[in-house]
Amino acid sequence: MPTSLTFDRTKQRALPIWLPIVVALLIVARIVSWKVPVKTDVDLVHWMDIDQAMAASTRSHRPILYEFSAEWCGPCHLLEREVFMDPDLAAKINNRYIAVKVIDRQREDGRNAGNVQRLMDRYSVNAFPTIVVAAQDGRVRDRTVGYPGRDQFAAFLDRVR
Repeated sequence: MPTSLTFDRTKQRALPIWLPIVVALLIVARIVSWKVPVKTDVDLVHWMDIDQAMAASTRSHRPILYEFSAEWCGPCHLLEREVFMDPDLAAKINNRYIAVKVIDRQREDGRNAGNVQRLMDRYSVNAFPTIVVAAQDGRVRDRTVGYPGRDQFAAFLDRVR
């Protein structure tokens, strides 16, 4: 019996036209998901602008809580997730302090905005995260450097008034 080496395409099922389109769309969606971060967490602290904090502190008779942070700082992101996104701790911060988030951009931009650099120099910030609680006149009431964990940070908030 002779065997034929030719392939009969008439018995082959055609590839549906929609299948390559779906595959292409899935590939594009995957690439986009790598490039565009999805932020689902909600920061519950009511952050105030640096330039408005002193006046708000004077009006409300509350100290200013400066959170010095950087985008590349892992412990800073942990602090945000465990403290600033916690409803109880965020409410405590919102009720007791004028909260100001100060983001260092030295690594990313080569320099900081003037008001950010002045605060970092004034409070001698050289590590992240650094939390400074300042009186209405800017005098330091207390500070903590690094993120010791949720419970220790909650104790810090209770200690400083």
